Order: sequence, then C-alpha cells, then structure tokens
Amino acid sequence: MKTALAAFMKIKLLIVLFLTLSAVTAGAYDRSVLAEYNDLYKNGNYQAALEGYLEIAAKESYNPYAFYNAGNAYFRMNKPGLAILYYGKAFRLDPRDPDIRTNLEFAMKHTGQNFVPEGMPKALHYLYYFFSDRELKAVATVFWWLACLLLSIYALKEAMREKLRGSILGAGLILAGAFFWSAARSSSLFSDAAVVTENSTQLLSGPGETFKTYATLPEARLVKVLDDTDDVYYEIGIPREGIKGWVKKTSAGKI
Repeated sequence: MKTALAAFMKIKLLIVLFLTLSAVTAGAYDRSVLAEYNDLYKNGNYQAALEGYLEIAAKESYNPYAFYNAGNAYFRMNKPGLAILYYGKAFRLDPRDPDIRTNLEFAMKHTGQNFVPEGMPKALHYLYYFFSDRELKAVATVFWWLACLLLSIYALKEAMREKLRGSILGAGLILAGAFFWSAARSSSLFSDAAVVTENSTQLLSGPGETFKTYATLPEARLVKVLDDTDDVYYEIGIPREGIKGWVKKTSAGKI
C-alpha cells in the first residue's frame, strides 16, 4: 500500500510540474510591450491595441492572453464574431483561466448561444475542460513513454517487480484516462469548430457560388468544420439544427 501511495504521489508531482511549466511558457511575452497595448486599450484606442495583441499572437501562437486581449478589443469594436473566435482560441489554450471563461461565456450569451450546454452542471463542464487539448496530448505522450520504461524495467529486473507494480498501474490509469478524455473532447463544442465572422453569411449546398443558398447564418454563430480541404470553402455542420453546407473561408474563422 505504501509503495502504491508513493508511486501515486510521484505521478501527481509530475502532473503539477507539467502544469507549472505550461503556465511559465504561456507568459513569455514582453510585459512592457503588453503594457503599452493595454494603455491604448484603456484609452479607447481599440484598433491600435488590437494590432499589438495580434502581433503578439502571431509570434507566440501558444499564448492564450494575446488571443484573449484581442477578443476584448474585437468585442469593444462591436465585432462579436471575431471576439468569440479569439476568446475561443484563448479558451482552448487555457480553459482554466476564469477571465477567459467568463468573457467567452458572456460573448456567447450576448449572441444567443450557450457556453455551458443546457442541463450540464457548471462544475462538470469545468472539469470536462480542465485540461487544454495540448495538455491532454502531452500527458498522454509523457505517460506512454513512462509506462514503456517501467514495463521494460519490470521485464528485465525481477527484483524490482514488486516496487514497480504500483507505478505501472498508476501510469497506465493516467494514460488510459488521457486517451479517453481526448476522445470524448473530440465531439465537444469547441473541437473542429469555427465561428461565423460576417453577418448574413450564406450557407451553400456546395463549394461554389453556383450552388443553391438555403440558409443564412448570423454573425458569431459557432459551427463544426467537417471539411477544410477546399481552397475557398469550409464544409460545415450545425448539429443543433441537423444541417450542413458550405461557407466561404473568408466568412468564418477556425478556433
């Protein structure tokens, strides 16, 4: 029992260390430069602030706060589609951040959409998105190799088998959990999602203007990207209505 508990504590320490390193990496931008853009934002110069935030985002694609700040600027500029797009990008990178969650939820509610699906408790929704997609993949990779290493030692070192059983079990459970969690998240609202960024976007029956228009999508609507291989169009689905079609890539942005 003590051996298993010690193994669990070591694995827990690895996860905490991993999350700490992720947070440090996300905050690598120049704080003084960010402060200049924040001053522009506070003074109402949203366009200039936005340009700065987008510049940071282009340089640091894994920095959630650059996307979050860009979302704030877009929202102030009355562009809810682009605001939700950038809040969504920030949320996928850091789903635990309370400000990101709050602003994304507010923007979605402002456009008649639910951040937390109806009937799902908020606490369960928080746990469902506790880890980012990137973190889940990293945890699965780390514990895959850890499990392989421990199994190799277990096979070669007979004297170590009793000590390693708890560690192997713990690593295996975390690995399985990460895989199942990733699989469950593949069907979530923000997986393979796009946001309509232009008002009255036409939903076509095929990838071209010669195809029939059979619906018009409002700005800020979240949709599922079913196919993005065409150079000009996304094939999208709207699960709630059970319909699908094609929209121009210039009219929607992938989260």
